[in-house]
Formats: sequence, structure tokens, C-alpha cells
Amino acid sequence: MSPRGAGERSAAKTREALLAAGVTVAERDGLAGLSVNSVVAEADVAKGTFYVHFADRAAFIDALHEGFHERVLHAVEQATVDTPPGAERIWRGAEAYLDMCLRERAIKALALEARTDSALTSSMSARHERFAASAIPSIRAMGWPEAAAAAQLLAAMTNEVAIRELEAGRRLPAARRSLQRFLGLPAA
Repeated sequence: MSPRGAGERSAAKTREALLAAGVTVAERDGLAGLSVNSVVAEADVAKGTFYVHFADRAAFIDALHEGFHERVLHAVEQATVDTPPGAERIWRGAEAYLDMCLRERAIKALALEARTDSALTSSMSARHERFAASAIPSIRAMGWPEAAAAAQLLAAMTNEVAIRELEAGRRLPAARRSLQRFLGLPAA
């Protein structure tokens, strides 16, 4: 194995250790406590190491959100595989998203807190837009006009359920059933 390959693996491991430390700090201290110093202390690395991997705190928080978003997309893809476009596909994807938000409470909470940070809003909004747009084919298959606008509203409703579940610390079956009914599905 080349020294470069080993160095790249080591760098990737350090980056992942920093991100894992960020999740731990976010769970414990929230966005306000998520400082570079707290992350490097948790990861047990030198402060300069942080800046090798991230330009600043905002880039680090964005990387935490990006990783969360990738895991959400994977969960949604797994939940909707072989499901044709339509209400059932949207519901399966929404439920996978909601479950992931509960599993990764700290990052979801961090993302909610960070929505007002102008250094983060554009990249987080772009991810949200791409995610909402993924529902457009299903909404069209359901016969809804103005599918893009409907996808945005559906994403907002689903996010509101996620926020309520985050606050409750558990699934809220009535909220989930209501979302199913909005989709025209019989509630389970």
C-alpha cells in the first residue's frame, strides 16, 4: 500500500472522528455549545487538525448536516425501492425521514437551530429543495397540479411532524396518521 493511500485513510478517519465528536457535543450542548474547542477536545485532537479538515465552524456544521442528509436520502431510497410514484411512495419516504430524525435527534435539532445562521442557510436550503423536489414525480402521478409547490408544502408538513416528534422524543402516531390522510391514504 502506498504511503499516500494510508495517509488518505488516516485523514478520512480523523475527519470522521471530528464529525462523531460534533454529534456528541451537539447532543450534550446544542448549537450554542458546538465550538471548535469543544469538538477538538471531544475528538482528542489538536485544534489545528480541525482546520485541516474544515475551513471554520460553519463549514463543520454544514458537514454534519450534509452527512445527516445523505443518511436520510439512503433511508428514503431503501424505504421506497420498488414502490411506484404516488402517495404510497411519498408516505414510505416521509416515514423513513421521520424515523431518521428520531434516530439522529442531535443533528436534526442542530439543523433546526442553524436555520437562522446566514452562513449555513444556502447550503441547507439547497439540500431541502433537492429533497422536496424528489416528491414531484409522485405528486404528478397523484394528479396534483402545481406539483413543485405541493412538494414544498408536503416537505413543510413532514418537517413539522419531525419537529413535534423531536420535542416529544418519540413517534407521534396521530400526526403521522394525519400526514397519511393528507396524502389520501388510509391511516394505519
